Amino acid sequence: MTFAALQKIKRQQIGKLPVVILPLAQWQEVEAILEEYEMMRSLKFRKSVAEARKQIRQGKLCRLDPETGKFRKVQKP
Repeated sequence: MTFAALQKIKRQQIGKLPVVILPLAQWQEVEAILEEYEMMRSLKFRKSVAEARKQIRQGKLCRLDPETGKFRKVQKP
């Protein structure tokens, strides 16, 4: 969904607050974009990415642990 498409959505007012009604599929797109934006602004996330890039440049192997979201060194057998 583009910003232009969001601007075309009809706005309604219930009480004093404006309300926007979206189909669920469109809201899920907006929600995914917002989550990604918040993640990219996270200082902890940016430090983790910088550290991983540094390790990759140094030739160290690492993998992303999906449970913790952190990079872990790969143990050689």
